[in-house]
Amino acid sequence: KELKELVGKMRGVNHEHIFVGVGSDEAIDLLFRVFCEPRRSECLIMPPTYGMYKVCAAANDIQILSAPLEPETFDIDVTKVLKTVTSATRLVFVTSPGNPTSRLVSRDRLLELLLKLPRTTLLIVDEAYLDFGQGENLSMSPLVHQYSRLVVLHTLSKAFGLAGARLGTAIAHPDIIRLMNNLKAPYNINSITSKIACQALSDLKPVQSTINLLLEQRESLAKALLALPYVEKVYPSDANFLLVKFKPANRAKLLYKTLADAGVVVRFRGDQMHCSGCLRITVGTKTDNDALLSKLNQIAPNIMLTSNDNILEDYI
Repeated sequence: KELKELVGKMRGVNHEHIFVGVGSDEAIDLLFRVFCEPRRSECLIMPPTYGMYKVCAAANDIQILSAPLEPETFDIDVTKVLKTVTSATRLVFVTSPGNPTSRLVSRDRLLELLLKLPRTTLLIVDEAYLDFGQGENLSMSPLVHQYSRLVVLHTLSKAFGLAGARLGTAIAHPDIIRLMNNLKAPYNINSITSKIACQALSDLKPVQSTINLLLEQRESLAKALLALPYVEKVYPSDANFLLVKFKPANRAKLLYKTLADAGVVVRFRGDQMHCSGCLRITVGTKTDNDALLSKLNQIAPNIMLTSNDNILEDYI
């Protein structure tokens, strides 16, 4: 109860609205198991998006519908979503900030979608990266008091840096929380994880200090990357990473693999919708970011600025 009260204080909800699980992935899986019927129910995702929704849908034998985000802005296309859902759609997933898009989606569009979706459909807003956003009232969590079909997911893996603790939360109407708790394994949050989480949530100043430093570095890194001749675009970010579009786009994967061979790990996202030529780059300390830029300056010109396409043969 202490853990739920601390979560509730941070997210603006009462403890009976909170489910605590083994990462937010457990909550995602339980939502499928509680609300979907194998081979008959559907879920809807908005690519490019987090891959676990597809994994859980496949594991539970649920058909996946798709309503892509708008290109460039990565915002919800409400009209497309409403045209795609059917009477069998039980879950609609949206990440805000997005992964890999790094963008917060429009709160107004989320509310519009919530009001217009069928009464048998839940809207799940995954806010794993929300704590890196800037501004007031970013979270949808307090709205669970008004909207019974809204579920909001959070995790301690991102801003709190406690991925190893494997603790996530779902915030929703008490009836939804009750169903999820009835189905989850008993005592799967151990006392050590609970104690660590309570300590982290009891004093938010260290976390906020870390976030502030990261936000400074995010801005500096974005400016430095944008100045490079082989970077076409650095998308605005509300997360702890940047989505960066390189040119030419067909060499981004080779750049990703060459950086990995040199000990710099980024993520290739050029195979996802609206992300041609893109790498997802996590924002680190100034030392980390300087090392990344140094390696890019050593490696990228030979890959991105050469006119010799023969270097691509091993990667196509």
